[in-house]
Amino acid sequence: MSFVTGSVTAHQRAGEVSHNISAVDDFAALLEVTEVMKQVLKSLKEEPVHLLGNICQEYQRTGQSVLDHHLHFVGYMGEATLKALLSTGLIRQQPGGKLSLYSYEPTLEGLERYERLKAVGFYKK
Repeated sequence: MSFVTGSVTAHQRAGEVSHNISAVDDFAALLEVTEVMKQVLKSLKEEPVHLLGNICQEYQRTGQSVLDHHLHFVGYMGEATLKALLSTGLIRQQPGGKLSLYSYEPTLEGLERYERLKAVGFYKK
């Protein structure tokens, strides 16, 4: 704080923010070594891949978009996984009609990524 003006300078605020970030990083590092957080981080990586696979498989089997109540949410991430796939453009959300609020179908890029993952053995039967 400046003794002349009584205000906090931008330089002081930047130091404060930097200090806060390092404290958060230290705290996060402590948590990341726990088994629970390892599973959460694994889910963060893998759940979108599984959900994309479910949508693509159903879409390829039926030729129709997948109703929301047919989606298989597993693990920790649930609906956040769906939102991530939507925001990356790997799936499209459609009106659901009488049986559901929404339905989902893969985009061309979503199908291409699904096929690549399938080719390397990610989706085991």
